[in-house]
Amino acid sequence: MALLDPLLALQDLDLQTDRLRAQREGLPEREALKACAAEIVANDRLQASTREKRDGFARKEREVAGEVSGVAASAQDVEARLYSGEVTAAKELESLQMELRLTRSKQENFEERELEIMEEIEAQDGELERLAALHAGAEKRGEDLRAAIRAGEQRIDAALKALSDQRAEPISSLAETLVETYEALREKPKLAGKAAVSLRDGLCQGCRVSLPRVDLSRMLAEPENALIQCSHCTRLLVR
Repeated sequence: MALLDPLLALQDLDLQTDRLRAQREGLPEREALKACAAEIVANDRLQASTREKRDGFARKEREVAGEVSGVAASAQDVEARLYSGEVTAAKELESLQMELRLTRSKQENFEERELEIMEEIEAQDGELERLAALHAGAEKRGEDLRAAIRAGEQRIDAALKALSDQRAEPISSLAETLVETYEALREKPKLAGKAAVSLRDGLCQGCRVSLPRVDLSRMLAEPENALIQCSHCTRLLVR
């Protein structure tokens, strides 16, 4: 076993940690929860729009109902005069009959319009009920997704804790300066967290580049626990 094998063991634990953190961040339920939240927002907008439309029809219905009441009252007045016996002249009676027919016709038109508006209100009420049911369903899905996310996070956090505990053993076998260099290299985006690799047959197992003969000879002459780095990718090399 090489003196720096604990460095490779540490690297393996850290790469496992990186994968778990990526899994935690990328839990599929997170995207589903975002979609669910967007659905709820869209539903709220539709409900507001539908409610506004419904309120508009309700205002119109009240206006038309007022017209119906007014015309109905006028028709009753005409009808009362017509059948009161006070009007006896044929021409005047004929005029009242014509006025009554016109007033009743006007009343029927308003009543038909009122019925149409009431049907529109009923349709909007039905749409609001449908949207409310969809909203409730989306909220329930959101609750389930949040519960799934919490469960996933707890499972991954437990695994991360175990990996963190395991790091203590390889770190205790390594020089502090070596660990510091390793940690600094792991922060470099281009290395993607892989800061320590094996050197096999003159080939860096990180960048897969063969080292120049001069560099290789110099590295092989160093003590086994010496801190050596790939001249191409700067990763730490374990012989």
